[in-house]
Amino acid sequence: MEQSPPQHFGPALWALAGLLLLTLIFRSGILLLVALLVGTTILAAYLWGRYSLNRLEYRRAFDRPRCFVGEEVALTVVVTNRKLLPVTYLTVSDTVPDELVIESQRLQFSRKGKGLLELAFGLSWYEMVVRRYRVTPVRRGFYQLGPATLVAGDPFGYVKQYQELPDPETLIVYPRVVPLDRLGIPTRRPFGDLKSRNRLFEDPMRFAGVREYQPGDPLSRVHWKASAGSGRLQVKLLDPSTNLGLAVFLNNWAYDRFWEGSMEQSLETGCMLAASIVNWAGDEGLSVGLYANGLTAGWGMDLRLPTARGPHVLPQALEGLARLGNPSRTAIAALLADEAPRVGYGTSVVVITSHLNEELAGAMLKVHRSGRPVTLVLTGTAEIDLPRLPGIQVYEVPGEEALHAAVLA
Repeated sequence: MEQSPPQHFGPALWALAGLLLLTLIFRSGILLLVALLVGTTILAAYLWGRYSLNRLEYRRAFDRPRCFVGEEVALTVVVTNRKLLPVTYLTVSDTVPDELVIESQRLQFSRKGKGLLELAFGLSWYEMVVRRYRVTPVRRGFYQLGPATLVAGDPFGYVKQYQELPDPETLIVYPRVVPLDRLGIPTRRPFGDLKSRNRLFEDPMRFAGVREYQPGDPLSRVHWKASAGSGRLQVKLLDPSTNLGLAVFLNNWAYDRFWEGSMEQSLETGCMLAASIVNWAGDEGLSVGLYANGLTAGWGMDLRLPTARGPHVLPQALEGLARLGNPSRTAIAALLADEAPRVGYGTSVVVITSHLNEELAGAMLKVHRSGRPVTLVLTGTAEIDLPRLPGIQVYEVPGEEALHAAVLA
């Protein structure tokens, strides 16, 4: 808490000194009474201003900590004076991100990307004031209200107290989730035959044992150590994988280098696509994972959610996408090369990107040749000269504005 310098008392103190001098000259009881009244007022004003913010509580909270883009939430602000001394005036300036639209006439411009919610009122002893506002987020993200600055003082404005409350109030805004057909992606087998139970894929990462060699077994399946130990040729047994699943990779780079930044519209479109694909996979009963090369607020570097199935998968993916921010140093091709071999054999890989170069194209082809079908989803309106991608399904979706218009149509 910071107290302003008491220079505002200058005129009042000079007036008090003059009254005391006149009292001594004229020996007047009335002047002495006036001087005592002025002195008492100055002391009361100082003490009033000095302790105006003592035992004063300021709290604000959303009615829920998470919501979707365009979904209205309630913001409640509570100010409580827990002392006998009234607060003659109190002003509160609370920092609000521009992406959170508050229905209030007291929202003012602060700096780029930020606004100030201005509140002003007085409180009597042990009084509580409650204000409620409707807030509508216009973009997905991880947002914080604050810091808030409180200013109070005495009735005459001689002393002011300033207090900054650094504790933020957070709101996590999920990207929109829409049906795939509204995004220009067919809902019938959009990423391959993911639910086929007639074809069983053997996962080379799931070793089940050995058996003796039989005519027709490929030499790549021979277990040489077991053959040497038994004196007879042995081959590996692998567990089949009937649930192929889906792994979604979102590229946060808009250029060849991470420091060149990202394109906000393409990233928002990509987040909407990723959320919608994860939601579709959950409805289909598939295992699904989500990966992105970006900084995630509060989570660290890169978004890595391994393939899983269950009711927790979609909320976790939505929160990860909401927290996704600036590009990380990891290229999507490197992330794909690192994570794709860890997903199950036969798992379909979906790559969402607005930027395609030879490095990414080569990484996708390598994943495809490893027995994991690959689908490329290109976002944005810029024309891209596609390299040859044999065996890879390609979808193109429009930019954010056109996509939102199609969604809302």
